[in-house]
Amino acid sequence: EALTGRGVLSRAMAALGAYRCIECNREAAELYRDYQRGVLRISICKSCQKPVDKYIEYDPVIILINAILCKAQAYRHILFNTKINIHGKLCIFCLLCEAYLRWLQLQDSSQNTDPDDLIRYAKEWDFYRMFGIASL
Repeated sequence: EALTGRGVLSRAMAALGAYRCIECNREAAELYRDYQRGVLRISICKSCQKPVDKYIEYDPVIILINAILCKAQAYRHILFNTKINIHGKLCIFCLLCEAYLRWLQLQDSSQNTDPDDLIRYAKEWDFYRMFGIASL
């Protein structure tokens, strides 16, 4: 079987047990199966019956947008299923923590936490602003 660079990486990470389902966070043996001639099939999670990592087909810009929108699946893809080195992953994690801490300091605990409250949505923009400041 002819292996591409992606296939070698896939098998090496699977041997380490490094893959995770982005939906249920369970361990996965592989993200996809390579059937030669560029034919790939995304693996299905044995636990939740959803694709293990749909983001392997997505453009990095879309993944970044989903991460900015605080989607747990995008974070799991970046942290568990990519070849970004540990320093890059640690940097992303620290930026998110720093942004969250700065955002919490802006919040007033006496304000309404009703999900329909329009002010709550404005507060989310404050989180994105704090993430930008932490990144700088």
